[in-house]
Amino acid sequence: MGMQEQSSSNGTARRCRLLTPIRDRSGRVYFGELSIILRELVNLDREMLLVQFGDGSTTFVFSEEVSKMSIEPTCSTEE
Repeated sequence: MGMQEQSSSNGTARRCRLLTPIRDRSGRVYFGELSIILRELVNLDREMLLVQFGDGSTTFVFSEEVSKMSIEPTCSTEE
């Protein structure tokens, strides 16, 4: 029953939107932001995500506190 890390390297950026107010270690509160998922961990049968906010700060959240989404890489065809 240790900590297990899950990572996906399928080429898509993993993002999430915060569903509940989240406080980081510095005391700033974030809500409704679009954040980047850096890591997914399972600890004691609970899924936790390490997320990075727009200002660069990071914190752990539980999976039920966010709505996960995938953002496909975009290609520019303009010449």
